[in-house]
Order: sequence, then C-alpha cells, then structure tokens
Amino acid sequence: MRHALFVAFHFPPEASSSGVLRTTKYVRYLPERGYRISVVTADVSAYEVTDASLESQLPTGTRVVRTAFRNTKRHWSWRGVYPALLALPDVWIGWMPFAVRAGRALMNADPVDLVYSTSPHATAHLIAGSLARRARVPWVADFRDPWFEDPPEPGAPNGLVFRNVNRWLEQRTIRDASAVVTSTTQLRDMLRRRYPQQAATKIRAILNGYDEADFVGAAIAPASRGGKLRIVHAGSINAEFRDPRPLFASFARLVREGVLDAQSIELRFIGGGPFGDVPEVRQAVDAAGLRDAVTFVPRVPYEQSLRELATADVLLLLQASDDTVSLVPAKLYEYLRAQKPTLAMVREGAVTEVLAQTGGGFAVDPAHAEGLDAALRSIVADWRSGRLPDRVADLNALRRFDRRALTGELAAVFDEVCG
Repeated sequence: MRHALFVAFHFPPEASSSGVLRTTKYVRYLPERGYRISVVTADVSAYEVTDASLESQLPTGTRVVRTAFRNTKRHWSWRGVYPALLALPDVWIGWMPFAVRAGRALMNADPVDLVYSTSPHATAHLIAGSLARRARVPWVADFRDPWFEDPPEPGAPNGLVFRNVNRWLEQRTIRDASAVVTSTTQLRDMLRRRYPQQAATKIRAILNGYDEADFVGAAIAPASRGGKLRIVHAGSINAEFRDPRPLFASFARLVREGVLDAQSIELRFIGGGPFGDVPEVRQAVDAAGLRDAVTFVPRVPYEQSLRELATADVLLLLQASDDTVSLVPAKLYEYLRAQKPTLAMVREGAVTEVLAQTGGGFAVDPAHAEGLDAALRSIVADWRSGRLPDRVADLNALRRFDRRALTGELAAVFDEVCG
C-alpha cells in the first residue's frame, strides 16, 4: 500500500464543526483504495470542543502523531492584542515548527509517497509544503473553506499588508501543490479564475457528503404529525451568518396572521453555543412570543445528534453571508440523508445548487422577510396535510455524495499525482 501523510489541524476528537468529518472519512476509507494513512495533528489541548466517539471511526492502526503548538492569541498576546506578523497565515502558525519536526521524524522512519493537507487552518498547508519539499514527494492541498476570503475573528489583524502577505501565501500554495482540491464547485471556479496560469485540471472539486454507514444504526424515523411542528437545528449559531432571529420574527408574523399559534411550534437548537444565551437572542425570542417554543440544549455526541435529527419534522440550516455563498456544510448532506425536509436560510449559491439537484427542502434568503414567510406558510400547510414527507431529498440523487464514493475521487487524485 502507498503511504500518505496527512497534515490536519481538525482531527478527532476535535468536534467544533462538521468539517472534521471530511478528513475523518477520508482516513476511514482510503485503505480500501490502497493507501495507509499517518496523521500529524495538534495536541488535544488545542481543541475547544471534543467528541471522543469520533475516534472510533478511525481504522485500527492509524498512526496519529500529536504535537505541541503555540497559538498566537492564546500564548503571545497582551490583553488580546498581538502583532499581525505572528498571525500569518493564522493564529496557529506557532504549530508549524512542532509539526514540521514531527513530520520529518515520521518520514525518516517510514517514508511516504505523498503529503496531503487540509484547511482551515491555512498553517497546515505551510507545514505540508515544507514536508513535501523535504521528502520530494507530491502534495495535495485541500481547501474546505476559502483562504484569502476567510474573515478573521473580531480584533484579529486585517490590514492591507496582512492581506497581501496572506494572498501571496495562498498563491504560493496553489503554485507548489501537485493538485488542489476544494469542497465546492464554486470555490474551485473561484480559484481557477484567480490563478488562470495554472492548468484547470490542477484545481478540482470533491464535495462534502454523508456516510451511509452512519445511518445504518440511526433511528431515522419518518416525519410525524404530532401536536407541534418540530424544527431542529444542529450546530453552532452566531450573529454573523447563523442567526436564527429572522426565523423567530417570521413565526411571530405568522402567529399574528392566524396561520398557526405559538403553542404549535417547537424550535430546538442543539449545540448552539453561547450565542443562544445572549440578551439580544433572548429578547428576540420573547418579542416573538416564543419563550415556550424555543429550546437551546448543549452539544451532544455525533451519533446522538443523528438521532436528534430523526425527531424533527423539518431541519434548519443557517448560513447567510458573503463569504459562505460558495460553501456547503457537511451538515446539509446529513440533513438530506436523514430524509427530512430542510429549511435552508441561505443566500443563493452552493447550498441552493445542491438542493436543486437533490430536492429536499426550501431555500430562502433570511434578509427577504416575505420569502421566508412564504416558505414557512408552505411548511405549515404541508405539515398539517401530512405532505412534508413528500419534500424529502431523492435518495438516488444523494448517492453521489456518499463519503465512500467521494473518497474514491480523492484516491484517484492521489493515484494521478503519484504517477
């Protein structure tokens, strides 16, 4: 078997987002395609959210090397302020020397046939580029999110020099990598336009998806016609692009119109994080008259979250900002595979494209109140008439998004660059 070295910051048990599943499933299924995997990642103490159950998805014998790290904001800031130079390409640049040292030691003991890196965080690409040059092997760089467009966290450096250096680092990565993979066709096309001097075939898309094996044991039940319309959201919420407040306001308008009453609504947010407790959100809930209808619960293990999806009549996706138009979270594919209608509060882009291909729900820009109200009226009408199950995604159309099949696409890229 060929030996691939993965450089990935987000790796089980890290569980801050569904992005970790992309790498996890590759590691799980690549041995079927002739590749054994070693992973260089950060020590578990780097992670704010963990889920130990994710580690059970890794093949027995997977070598995982965890290294020390330095986070610029955590270790080198003074009252939250730090020099921009120490945050290029991101605040995890202090992980690089430890990871490079560990990767070189691993390659010396067990030579590799290629190096693979995945971002965010972009520091992983700098590590992988260094290791690939040292070993003189091909390098595949995976962009789960945009690099240059990725907005920094509040208070982080974002001046002209900082952005220009980051742009140069991205350009160097695209140039030096043997192949570049993106998580959506929109992100692929954006990079192709930005770097026309690169062959179009060098930059290709391998989409996110779902793992059929995860749904074998999940209690995926059909949508029920209970006494309440139950809408479930899984994952974090925030004010920037995952804001549920437009939904609260829309339901309030429907209640005033007499479309339904507040006692018929149940909105459940699983693992929403601290934003659910901020005064602005609580005030929005109260103003909408939904105090008894809205519940925020802590994060649950991955397998339990799939069971939570099964209890819903409708699943909620929140993702509305300029920098997320080209992205499709893995959560959407899991929603669709759970065979529940999805209410996607998004701008037109990659998510609406997937929904058009597969069916499975409603897509509406949360900034357009009339459109959101109309979508909710349709959902309420279908719920009352028992037609919501007719809104689920076409399983045959979903098959192409099975993680095992998608891993085959990555293996084909590996085969190509290895020659």
